[in-house]
Amino acid sequence: MILKKSWIGYVSVFILILFVSACGSVESKSETPGATSTASSEDNKPKTHKFKHFYGETEIPVNPQKVVTLQYASQMLSVGVKPIGTVSYLLEGVGPEFQGIEDVGSGDTLNFEKILSLQPDLIIAGDTEQAVYDKLSKIAPTVVIPWMDYDVFGHVKVMGEILNRQKEAEAWKVEFDKKIQAAKEQIIGKIGEGKTVAIYRIDPKEFYVYGVRNVGFTFYRALDLPRPAAVQKEIDKDPNFWAAPISLELLPNYSADYVFVTLLKGEDTKQRYQEIQASSIWKNLPAVKNNHVFEIDMDTWLGYTPHDIDTQLQEAVKLLTEAQ
Repeated sequence: MILKKSWIGYVSVFILILFVSACGSVESKSETPGATSTASSEDNKPKTHKFKHFYGETEIPVNPQKVVTLQYASQMLSVGVKPIGTVSYLLEGVGPEFQGIEDVGSGDTLNFEKILSLQPDLIIAGDTEQAVYDKLSKIAPTVVIPWMDYDVFGHVKVMGEILNRQKEAEAWKVEFDKKIQAAKEQIIGKIGEGKTVAIYRIDPKEFYVYGVRNVGFTFYRALDLPRPAAVQKEIDKDPNFWAAPISLELLPNYSADYVFVTLLKGEDTKQRYQEIQASSIWKNLPAVKNNHVFEIDMDTWLGYTPHDIDTQLQEAVKLLTEAQ
């Protein structure tokens, strides 16, 4: 009997040892530093995805936090992302929302050291040469979006796609469409339906008629105001028709009820404009006869960003609703 009890005791102790060992093994496994750090590092690893652009396909962050842009500062702000750096000219004459964005040099002389010091996790460029793209790509993942591939609405949309702000881009478009509609209703309420608009640019040696980009975008694409038949013909051939030089003899073909004129800066341009104004061709234009010619500032109207278009809409409303 004593032997039997001892055997039972030994078995019980053995089972207890196995149980404790098993518990210790489970506890040890759950607290193993190597296993925990692996899972944690996977969870914290920045998520990326491939994005196709002008120079191919680049792995970029899904939600980039520190972005340098060489072209699209206004478009980024429109989708709720403030760039940490941009080129000089995009910071000239801008509103408070641009404050705090670092200057990374001009388009011709980028400050690569400055860009590197900002430690961006993404760079968004516009029309950029291969050599510049290669340098930027060594600093951070870089995507190149050619300027002429999209209109202003397309620029905002593609920024939404790059920055994972698609909903914000859609919301901006909805609100901007409301602004456009309100401006159009004010203008049509004043000048009436069907009134044509033409935009001219005068240089010392050239006379341009604008199409649907830059100055023309606000009048023709945003407000959808009627344009001269000759301008519409050019737009039919090229939906992104920018501008074309014409001779003064052809100017009557591009006349309109309301004319907007912008001048290249300089005394030579002013003198050329005075000569044009003195010509019989100019004096016989319907807009000239009806005092419907408006001089507009090139710096204000050549801009082609969401912020620029907003300013232009306000000025277009002011000029056309105050027209006699």
